[in-house]
Amino acid sequence: MLKMNNTFKYAPIALLLMAGGLQAKTINKEFTVANGGLLKIATDVGAIDIETHAKETVLVEIEITGKNEDDMEVSFKNNGDDVTIKGDFDRSGFSFGNNHIRVTYKVTLPQTYNVDLNTSGGSIEIEDLEGEVDAYTSGGSISLEDIQGNVDIKTSGGSLDLDNITGKIDAHTSGGSIELKLPTKPTKDSKVKTSGGSITAYLVKNVAVNLSAKTSGGRVSSEFTVDGKITKRSIEGTINGGGPELVLKTSGGSVRIKEI
Repeated sequence: MLKMNNTFKYAPIALLLMAGGLQAKTINKEFTVANGGLLKIATDVGAIDIETHAKETVLVEIEITGKNEDDMEVSFKNNGDDVTIKGDFDRSGFSFGNNHIRVTYKVTLPQTYNVDLNTSGGSIEIEDLEGEVDAYTSGGSISLEDIQGNVDIKTSGGSLDLDNITGKIDAHTSGGSIELKLPTKPTKDSKVKTSGGSITAYLVKNVAVNLSAKTSGGRVSSEFTVDGKITKRSIEGTINGGGPELVLKTSGGSVRIKEI
C-alpha cells in the first residue's frame, strides 16, 4: 500500500510539473539526533510523508512548486534530539484564480522517534515507526502503516487508513471513510469515528475486545460472534471473552467488522 519506490511514487508529479513548465524549489536539510526525539511540523500548506531508516539522522526534503512558491517560507529548529519545521504561506497576495502552489515534505527519521504533525492543507502518510503519533490535517487523508506506539489523529476532510498499529488508537474524520486493520490482538483501546463515511475493521481471528459499533445512517454487521446486544444499527458486546475497547462510530455510513 504505502511501500513503493519513491521514484515511481512522485514521478507523475514530476512529469506534470515538467509539462506545465514549472520549476520546483527544493530544500534539503540533515540533522544528527538520537532515537526517541520529536519531529514537529506545523505548516500552512503541504503534504507530509514520513519514512524511517536505521540511522540517527533526520533527513528533510521539501519541494515547493508553483507561481506562488516565493510566498512559502520554511524555517528549521534543532534542539537536542528534536527537530521543528515551520511552513508559513504568505496569503497577502493570494488569489483563487491565480493560486498555484504544491508543497511536499518528505522526511526520513530514526525508526524510534515521535511525531507531531499539523498541516492546514495536505495528506499525511507515516510508515514503519516506533513512537507516538499526533497528526492533524484540515484537508486531506491520513495513512498509517506499521506503527508501534499510541496514535492520535484527526482530519477535517479526508479518509483514514490504519494498518497494523500496536498501541492506543484515537482517530476521527469529519468527512471520509475509515479502514482499520489489526492483524494482531490489540492490547489497548481503539476508537475510530467519522461524521460522514463508512467504517470497515479487519480483525485477527482470535481478537478479544469489548465492541461498540454504531451508525446513525446505515447498518452494522460482524463476521465475529458477539456476546451482547445486536440491532441493525448497533452492536454492543464482547468478542472472544472481551478485552480492550474497540469503538467504531459513524453518523452517516455502514460499519463492517470482518475477519482477516
